[in-house]
Amino acid sequence: MSKQQKLLLRFLAEPPVKDFRWDDFVTMMDRLGFDLEETSGGSSHKFFVLRSDADKVIHTHRPHPGGILWAKQIRDVRERLAEWGVI
Repeated sequence: MSKQQKLLLRFLAEPPVKDFRWDDFVTMMDRLGFDLEETSGGSSHKFFVLRSDADKVIHTHRPHPGGILWAKQIRDVRERLAEWGVI
């Protein structure tokens, strides 16, 4: 099983894992076809744009200081990805 598959399985685990790192999330989203876009000014607000459909955007917040995603973030992103048929 590839690292990407393992990341996706961890991300899809129910209940959400409590140690999913931001860097792993960015890697997973890239492999799913999303580009990370950042707002100006060093804000922690980020958004992921689907390469094949620029109208599909996921807005999120880079968690800090620990860099671990919150369970609500994971649930919200999973819901959106499933709705769009990405996962």
